[in-house]
Order: sequence, then C-alpha cells, then structure tokens
Amino acid sequence: MGAAASILKKKGAAGEDGEGALEDPLAQDLLYEEYYGEAGADDAEEGYDSDVEAEANERYSRRPVPADGPVETSAASGYLARQPCRSAIVAPTAYERSANAHTAPEHRLVLDFVYGYRARDTRHSVVISRDGAVVYPAGALGVAYDRETHVQRHFAGHTDDILSVALHPAGELVATGQAGRDPIVLVWNATTMQVAAELRGFHQRAVVQLAFDVTGRYLATVGLDDAHSIAVYDWNLRKMVANSKGDENRLFVCRYNPHDGRLVTGGVRHLKFWVMDGGYLVGKKGMYGRLGAPCTTLSIEFLKDGSTVTGTQSGHIFQWSASGGEECINKYESVHQGPVHDIMCTDEYVVTAGKDGKVNFFNQSMEKLFTIDMCKILENTVDVQGKPLSFYDARSPCVRSICMRDERLLVGLRSAEIYEFDVTTTESWKTHRTLITQGHSPGQLDEMKRTFTTELWGLATHPTKPQMATASDDKTVRIWDMYERRMILMRSMPSRARSVGYSMPDGKYIAVGFLRGGFIVFDSTTGVEHAAKKHRREEVSVVRYSPNGRWLAVASHDNFIDIYDTQRSYKRVGVCKGHSSYVTHVDWSVDSTFLQSSSGDLELMFWDIPSCDHVAFANAMRDVVWHTQTCTVGYTVQGIWPKYADATDIVAADRSKDHCVLAAIDDFGGLRLFRYPCDVGRGEYTFYTGHGNHASSVAFAFNDEFLITTGASDSCVMQWRHYEADEGDEDVTSEVEEEVYQSIEDYEAATSRCNAINELVITSYANGAPVYAPLTTMKLVPNKNIPQGTGLDPGSRLAYLPCASAIFPPDGYLREPDALSPSMEAFELDFAYGVRSHDVRNGVFYTNRGEVVYPSGAMAVVYNRDTNTQRFLVSDPASESITGPTSEVVCIARHPIGSIFATGEVGRNPRIMIFSSDDVKKPKAMLQGFFKKAVVSITFSRDGNLLAAVGADDDHSVGVYRWASGTLLASSPGSREKIVSINWSPFQDYIVTLGVKHCYFWATDPFRRRKALFSSRGNIQTMLCCCFPGPDTTVIGTQDGSVYLFRAYQLVTNVKRVHSVTHSCTATREVIVTGGKEGRVKFWSNDLSQCMKECDISHPLAMGSCLKSLHLLGSMLLIGTRTGEIYEMDTTSYSYGLVQQGHAYGAITGLATHPNEHQFVTCSDDGTVRMWDAYARRLIMVRNIQARGRAIDYHPDGSSLAVGLDNGGIVILSSDSLDTLHTKKDRDESIPVLRYSPNGSYLAVGSADNCIDIYDISKQYGRVGVARGHSSYIRHIDWSADSALLMSCSGDMELFFWDMPNGTLVRYPSEVRNVDWFTYTSVVGFPVQGIWPRHSTGYDILCLDRSHTRTCAAYGDEHGMLSVTQYPAHRGCARRVFGGHGSRVLNVCFLFDDTFCISVSADQLVLQWRVVI
Repeated sequence: MGAAASILKKKGAAGEDGEGALEDPLAQDLLYEEYYGEAGADDAEEGYDSDVEAEANERYSRRPVPADGPVETSAASGYLARQPCRSAIVAPTAYERSANAHTAPEHRLVLDFVYGYRARDTRHSVVISRDGAVVYPAGALGVAYDRETHVQRHFAGHTDDILSVALHPAGELVATGQAGRDPIVLVWNATTMQVAAELRGFHQRAVVQLAFDVTGRYLATVGLDDAHSIAVYDWNLRKMVANSKGDENRLFVCRYNPHDGRLVTGGVRHLKFWVMDGGYLVGKKGMYGRLGAPCTTLSIEFLKDGSTVTGTQSGHIFQWSASGGEECINKYESVHQGPVHDIMCTDEYVVTAGKDGKVNFFNQSMEKLFTIDMCKILENTVDVQGKPLSFYDARSPCVRSICMRDERLLVGLRSAEIYEFDVTTTESWKTHRTLITQGHSPGQLDEMKRTFTTELWGLATHPTKPQMATASDDKTVRIWDMYERRMILMRSMPSRARSVGYSMPDGKYIAVGFLRGGFIVFDSTTGVEHAAKKHRREEVSVVRYSPNGRWLAVASHDNFIDIYDTQRSYKRVGVCKGHSSYVTHVDWSVDSTFLQSSSGDLELMFWDIPSCDHVAFANAMRDVVWHTQTCTVGYTVQGIWPKYADATDIVAADRSKDHCVLAAIDDFGGLRLFRYPCDVGRGEYTFYTGHGNHASSVAFAFNDEFLITTGASDSCVMQWRHYEADEGDEDVTSEVEEEVYQSIEDYEAATSRCNAINELVITSYANGAPVYAPLTTMKLVPNKNIPQGTGLDPGSRLAYLPCASAIFPPDGYLREPDALSPSMEAFELDFAYGVRSHDVRNGVFYTNRGEVVYPSGAMAVVYNRDTNTQRFLVSDPASESITGPTSEVVCIARHPIGSIFATGEVGRNPRIMIFSSDDVKKPKAMLQGFFKKAVVSITFSRDGNLLAAVGADDDHSVGVYRWASGTLLASSPGSREKIVSINWSPFQDYIVTLGVKHCYFWATDPFRRRKALFSSRGNIQTMLCCCFPGPDTTVIGTQDGSVYLFRAYQLVTNVKRVHSVTHSCTATREVIVTGGKEGRVKFWSNDLSQCMKECDISHPLAMGSCLKSLHLLGSMLLIGTRTGEIYEMDTTSYSYGLVQQGHAYGAITGLATHPNEHQFVTCSDDGTVRMWDAYARRLIMVRNIQARGRAIDYHPDGSSLAVGLDNGGIVILSSDSLDTLHTKKDRDESIPVLRYSPNGSYLAVGSADNCIDIYDISKQYGRVGVARGHSSYIRHIDWSADSALLMSCSGDMELFFWDMPNGTLVRYPSEVRNVDWFTYTSVVGFPVQGIWPRHSTGYDILCLDRSHTRTCAAYGDEHGMLSVTQYPAHRGCARRVFGGHGSRVLNVCFLFDDTFCISVSADQLVLQWRVVI
C-alpha cells in the first residue's frame, strides 16, 4: 500500500485501532489510485470503501494440516517428549495408566446451536428454503434455522469457511462454496442435510460466488485464482460444461438472468454478460455510454421486464437493456449513501440494501415506497436494563444480504446479525420483527494488510449456571444462555477484548483482558464496572480466578503472570516471571495455592501463590490436583498432539468437570475429543468439524452438558451437546419437567422472599431498647384526601392507602370496652382436602397401624381411614416452640419401624422434622443448617439411626445425619442437575441417588459415590424412582418408561418402556411393583423376568391417574397420583378404592359456602369445580369445566352456582348436577370475584380490566349495568342487605360504592356509612382496620370473611397464616393465628351457621376449620 498505508499509519497512531484514519483526503486519493489503478474523473466519483477493499484483498491463504501419525501408547514417543516442557511432565505418585487411555472415548458430541453468521465477505448469503427454514453460512457449516421451534439443523460437509451460497430454484437444495487450497462446492438438501453433489478440482484458493440458472440444471461458480475463473457445471452429472477466465480484478457477484439465460458477473470495474458457446463462456462488457463509466459492481438483480439492475460501490444503480444487449439504459443516483450490497426483485417490490444501513423498497418503476432504517431497529433492540442487545457502534449497520419470500424479509448485517421482518404492509415491519441470530461482529480493518483481522478469543463458562461469556476484537463482551440459545447481555468495552473469566465460585463478576494490555472487572448481571487495572502493554491472553475467588491471575504476551487480590480492590500482589515466550494458558490448583502455566514455546511452569515463586522441582507438583486443565502441555494431556505438529497446532483444551474426557481444538478449525487422562504418546480421538480455519477456545459447561468452542477467524460460537456413553437426548414429559425444573424455580422464588433484605430504622425506644421498623413502610405518606369526620383509627395503616378517603364510622358508633381483646371464637383444624404430589415423589405411606401419612401444604397428615379423621404435624404460630413445618413440605420418609416419619420443607434454611405418627403434637427431632432452598428427598438408614437427604442448592448437596443427636456425619455435592430421589437400601448400608441424567451408588463408610455402570442394555437418562427387592439388588424406574435392575452398581437386566414414564416403584423379596404415567400398576417377579399382573387405576371423580407413589405393606398397596388422589388396593384380589383426594394442581382461588347446608364449592387452576360435604368430610361432585376457575358463588336459594373464569367468561352451573345452565363472556381479562345479590336478582362480576358488570338473572343473565372507575383489578365485592348498593375493593386498595343495578358511583362515601352490608369480604373499610399489621405496606392481607353472627372476622395473608379477630376489628386488636397452609391464603369463608370456616390457598390445599368458643 506504500504511501497511502504510511499516511494511514500516521493518522492512526493516536488511537488503538486507527479509527478516523480515512478522514485525510490525500490518503483517500492514494488508496483509490493504488486499489483501482489510474482512473478518469468519472471513475473518481466512485470513491473509496474500506470494506470493499478488504474483501478484494483477501486471499484465504492456508497452511497444510500436519500428519497425525499412528496411536502411540508410550509417552516417550509423543510430541511433547521432544519439547521444552518435557522435564516438567511427571506422573503422579503410584500412578497406573489405564489400559484404554489411548483409545477414543465413548462420549460423543452433537452440534446443538451456532451463534454467528458469515457476513463480512459474503452477499446474498441468507436464503429461505422451501420448508421455511432460514439458511445461511457460519464457519464451515451451513445452518438451517427453524424460527418456530428455535432449532437449527447443520450441514457439516465442508472442511473450511463457507464463502458463497446459492438456493436452487425449487427451494429445497442449496449450493455452498468454501475456501481452501482445493476448494469444493457442495450441493445439499436443506431439509435432510444430505449431499446431492460434490464439485471440485477446477478452482483455487476459494469459491467466492455461486448461481443456479432458472432451470436449476446449471450451476455457475467463481474462483479466487489470479484470473478469477468462472465455471459452469451440470451439477447433477458432476460435469463442467463451460469455463473462462473472469477478470484480473476481484469478482463480487454472479447471477443468471431468468429471462434470457445469460450469466452476469460483477466486480472491481467489471460488468460482463456471458453466454455458453461450445464449452466456452463468451463475455461482453457492459456499455455505460453517457450514463457513466466502468465502476465496481457489487449486486445484480433482474426486473420483471427482463432488464438487469446492478448496484455499485458508489450507491448508484444502473439498469441494462432487456433485449439481450449490454447497453445501460438508466441510472438511479444515490439510491444508498455508499455501496449497494444486495438487490432483490419480487412481484411487488424491488428491494435494495446498502452499507448505509437502509433497506429501500421501490416499485418496478424504481419509485421509492418506504425504507427500513436498521439504525433505528438496532437502537431499539435492548435488554431489560435498557442496554443494547444488538451490535451498534454509532455507525450505520452495513446490510450485506436480503431475501424476501411471501411477506417475510430477511436482512443480514455485516455485524453477523440476521433480522426477519413482516412486510405485509408498509407499516407492519415496525412492530413485527424477529432477531434470527447474532454473533460477534467482524470489527476493524487491519491498516497494514488492508484485510479484516478481527478475531474471537475470549471464552468462559459460568461456574454454576448454563451461561457463557465471550470477548472479541469487536470490543464487546457477550453473555449467552445455553438453554435458551440466545444472547442475554452485551457490554461494550473500551478496547479490543482477548480473554474473559468468571469469578469463582459464584460467577458474580466477569474479568476481561485486552489486546493492548490491562483488564476490567464488571458485574455479570448489571454490567457495572467493579475494577480496572493496566500493568502490561501486550495482549492479556488469560484471566482466571482461583477456585476460592481470592486471586485473579492475569497472563500476558509479555511473558508475565500478574496476581491480583480480589479482597483488596484488585491490588497486584505478585508477578510470576520466568517464561521465555508469551503465556497461553493458566490453571489453578483446587486449593488455590498453586498455578501452572504454559507458553507459546511449550514451556510448562509451576508457581506458588501468592508469593509467585517459581517451583522449579516438578516432582514436588506431581500430586497437585488441578481445578481445571486448560494447559495444552502436561502429563495428562500428552496424547493430544499430532506427531508432526508445531507449537501452534493445538490451540486450546479443556477437561470435563467429571474428569472423563478432554476436548482440544486445533489451528485448522478441528475439534478433538480424547479420553482423560490422555497420558500416552498419541491418543485416538473423535474428530468434529464446524469452525473454518483457526479455532481459538474451548470450554465445558458447569455440568458438562455442553461444550463450547469459538472460532478466531469466523467469530462464531458453537454449542455442542455432550453425551456420555450411550446417552442421548430425552423428551421430558410435562409432569417430569414441572417436578424437575419448575419446582426449582418455585423453591428459588420462595427462598428469595425469605432472603429479601428489609432495611430497618429506629422509630422509638422501649425500656431503653430500640424499636425498629422497615424503612419502606416509614417512607409511606398518608393519603392527602382524608376528610373531616373520618373513621380511621389513630395510627391506622389504611391512612396510607387510597381507601383512606372512604372510611367513615356509622352514626352514633361507640367502641366496645373489650374491642381490642381476642375474639371469643377460635379455630381447630378439622380436615385437610389435598395431597402435595405434583413435585413430591414417594410421598404416601402406611404407618405400622395401617394409617396413611402424606404431606399437604405446610403439614404432615396422618389419616385414619376407619374413622375418616386426621391428625396433623402443623405449626402453631402462638407457641413459643416449633411444633411443625413453617413452609411447604416437599418430601417425606418412613422409618423402618413404621411409626416415625421425617419431612423436608422449602426455605432459606429448610428444616427436616422427625415425628411420631402416634403423637404429632411435637416433633421428636429437628435438623437445620446444612441444606439450602429446600430439602427435596429424605431416606432413613436400614436400622433407622441415620437419615440421608438431598438439598436444592446449586450442587444438590447430599448430607447424612445421626438424627437423634442432630449430628451431621458426612456431606458431599450431589449433582449440578436436580436429584429427585434418595434411597437407602433396607438390606445393606448403601444409598442410591437419582435425578436428571444422574444415577449414583454411595458407600457410607467412607462416604463416597460411584456412578452406575450401564451395559448395552440401557443408558443414563433421567432416573425417577428406586426400590430394593433384595441384597445388592436395586430396581430403578426411568423417564422413558423402562425398569432397570442393578447388581451392586452394574446394570444386569431391564424391561424396556413398560410404562409411559416409570414414576414409582416398591418391592418386597417376592414381588416388584411399578407405577407409570399412564395409570397402570404392574406386578413383577423379583428378577423382572415376568410381569405377573397389570391393573389400570381410575375413578370417576379423579382428574388423572399418573402414579407418583407406591407403598406395599403386607397385602395392601397404597397408591398416590400426581393429581392428588390416594387409592388403596388389596393385592390378593386387586380391587381398589379411593381413599383421599383434593384439587389436582395450581392455586385455588374460588370458594363459596352453601346458603343453608353444610356444603361448600371450590374452583382452581386445574379447571374443575368441586363440591364438598363438610360434615361427611368428602368430595360430593366434581365437574371439569376445562378452564381455570377464579371465583365462584352460590345463588341465595342454593339452586345454582356462578363461576368466574380466567379467560374473562362466566359459567352458571346447576348445584344439583353441576350441569351448565348459562355462559357469558363480556370481558377478556380474568374474573377474580363475583357475587349474587341477597335478593337473588342480580349477579355482580368484577374483572381484571377494572370493571364490574351487573347481570339481571330474570333476563337470562343479560347485562344491565357496568360500574367503571377503579384504576386496578376488582378484588372484593359486597352487597348491601337490601341489594341496592355494592361495595368494591380494588388491587390498589381503592374502596368504592355503587348504586345498583345501574352501576353509578356514589360520589360521597359518607352517605353510605350506615348501610347494612349483607357480607363483608373487603380487606379495607371501617370495621376491618385492625387486621393490618403495624408496618404493613398495604398488600399483606389477601382475603377476609365476617362470621354470620358478626362477632369475628377471619382473614388470610400472603405468608400462609389464617387469623381471627373480633368484628369490628380496630387498630391494635388481638388476633389468633393458625398455620397449615404452605403458601398464600387466597380465600376464606364461614359456613352458613358458623360451625366451620373454610380456607383455600395457592398450594392446592383446602382446609376445614372447626369454630370453637
């Protein structure tokens, strides 16, 4: 580049990347002359474009791949035995090499997803196949993306970067051309990914352009040899039919004219029209005439009249004659500001795309219709924090490719992003757009080479989450979610980034190293900078935190490793000096006291931390356990090097977290999977392709489920799914998914509420001690509209709510002297309807007396079938000691003697409670402190003295207690994926843990585990249940419905897919019993050789029959279902009956009591309406209305029921049969409340769209009024005794009054102060001020009901407590509190004679309380 390059170098000296260098006019002129040669004034109009120049200068040079050589079992014959690191490679003490260390692993990788797209040097490379898939190149792959399922298919037939793409006219086949010394063209099916044809042997360096003719028979190709040769193939016959030299200048585009069959090519000052003539291509130059001069052509398209349009570097578009000539007939100036990279013609539009970031739509006469400005699109693509999610560096986003089919428009950007727009109308694209894929941008131009040299090097996986971070020369760090397969965070950096690392052990911070030295640390969630340091000027190649999180090692290309103390504001505490070349990789020891590092000349050195002293004696480090193994040299990685390699051939490596396999990537884009340790001379491996030339980084995910690789030159991030031997993807059923994944989210949500930090302030002093209050409540400001004569009690919390202006006392009201005393009524828990089963496994047991024990809400229930009564292990909030669980019980276990049980609960520090079924008033023991979030499974030892359990922390830790003394005997991490079951053999002291692709056998002394060994009979998958028919024998049920039988830890036999999902099993020495999702119980011989009996379980009142629990005691079998039913079967006759049931799943919000009978009805998220008999303690009727019920009420005469639905509709049912009488739907939002008027004439229906509809029952429920005015959803409704007025409370605590039935708002609440309200369910108002806690924020109390005697009020809160106070309830009144619910109490209601009170909650539980005086 001579003088121009010199000028540019001087202009760029002030900035790291030479930004702004092209602002010098002299430099632009010199560049133009050097790039285009001498030109006239007309040529000079074209100007200069750095992207076009970089593309024209690219030669895709490749060095040969070194020969691998044969497998060598002796390390002395390996490549590293001749390198500088040889003296540091020492075997561990008493180490014995595995006999199969040299063989390829049984593990395998399958490409799951690719983040990125080859855009910087391709045009028209994004197409839509016939089946609607979006097809584009990424690295050496062809990607077919299904936008409906967010799944990719990958074509991996190429061996180097794909540079050109063409779609067959039929839309099913795709042709792709690659770079390489001997580049190939492949024609393949975009649906099946099968190769249809391979073309090779003619082109050199690369195939840069492809085009099918209109018939699909011929395929034109353009190479990158010095003559830029053109060839035409009859691709189906694999035969070249014509060829010709193209031009000495670079060709950028070739297209077949579908009207006259001519091939048109464009490039640097090149435009030719070609025809085939006897095996030759004959070309004629385009004649510009007076309309212009030869210029650089970048895009070609053909209008409906057969004419050709070409887009140029200058932004102009030329039109060429349609009569078979080469004459230019029109020039459309400045269609874009800069290069026109792509043009596409449809029946309706001519669409152009340019470097200015605009996509212009024209009609066939080239009159502009509208424009999509990608600048604005990118500016508005942000995350939840308002930070950009799309690469935008304040310059116009260059559009490189467009494709339109039907009403779908694809836009491919040079920044490796593809957007899809709906262009049904000229405005629809503004709101209907989708980001198809994105990757790192190709970045800046190398000012010396005049080519793109941006690379992607930085890669790190999160230590506890399925996330990864990447850092690139595009000056961004990006965080990706492996499960969601998308980018979730992007942060711009001040310089080109080359390395990245997560803080340990929590991943809270991310450190980023830069190309020009220095690093920055920022919060991984918010992106806020935490620290920044710069002690080096060369590239920072590695940033790695120590396992304990104390130290940060920063390795650079000036041969040093700096150590920083994270606890002292990242102060540098030492420097590791000694390498003679740049440092490439760093690993910490598990105890964070040593460091190992490798360099560019293959040195291996060890360091003592934090002194940074070099450990020269390698034998002293032979037994150090390394937390990671990323160094490509060392004893355990000797066999990964080819025989004839050089020091740069193996670029990176990473060991799986389970120490089973080692992944390595090479400088040629290959991925190799070895057995670990690979302590041989040269190991056999499994080879995978995906990246083009020069891969850069590799890392396993935190749980080994995925392997991530990055490409330096292709800037792609590839996510590979990692399978163990015989392991494959499994289709997780809905109930397993809910138990495994949704339950974890529920536990985390419950824990986050417990962990919520409330800042406290001192409000006063009592006896010299400070009195604290939450700061949030102290910031509340009293309502400014409180009128004179208000009925607010002094200090009432209602004064801070919108309802304050509507609180008035009745005329002449006098407070009773004992108004603040506890109510004379109290509650005794009488019966619980409901079984916790959706996320509980093996949760139903017999006691030694034949009673039934199971979890329900925040209780353990002991049920006596003979008397139909229950006893409860339940918390008494009024007691000074803990009497029961304080949160939802999610597991239960039975002691070998049959009268002792243990429960595990949810919570920040969840408890395990051991209790006797004979005396449930107080637990025998309580264990707490080790487990976090929840205790998900428990088991007793065979002698009953020990107890083992699994937590819901990130490691799903396993702990063993001596429960009587509360001593934790042993503990260990269990699995990064959820463990659903832990079981102790009743015959021997070993434990089995089961979960998501998890099956381990644990010895108890010492406490250590061993993975189950699977033969060809089965494979690791999600394991769900376990039982023991004898010593050393374990039976396990699986997600795919199979049943496995193990001897010790070795699989010996199985029966495949005998259930839809095998959810439960139990065994004796004589028989094995299994239960499945389909509702079938099967009885097997104790070796699984014979199925002796099958029984289908069902009942007319049951919602489903997915069997989650089995317990066999003698001849009686107890069966628990996912939908909350408990059955009992006599195995001598195989007859069974329904023992207990409740709602199936979801929150119960609807509750109403019969006006004159001891009955009540409920409705819930399970889509059923259920009628219960309080005295008989049983379910009477159930009706599946196939919609989520939100509210329910009896007609005053008890003849019918009104049900409010989640979809905004209402259903009127007969109370005798639950048959449908009427249906109405006037709202789209949920119906949270509805209530009949006392006279039975009207039905008031409150909705979530803030309105109350009034229906006249005599007019077939015709709507006669609408009450509008609330600013939030309607929460409670009450009628006056004369049915003339309605009182309503909203979600934001407004209290309004309405005239009925027209729905007119009563403007002055004082006018209704003396109204007699038939019911009182509103949680705000004059008579219920005392229910609100002193420091309430106004949203604690969720429901209320006044007794019919009007002497007490019962109310439920968000913490699961049910309370009773006197009525009216004034501020400061005493309350009685009762536990039992494990979640929010959503409704409460007294029976007509106040003998019982019913409460329902979000945990599917209905509780029946006996009212006692």
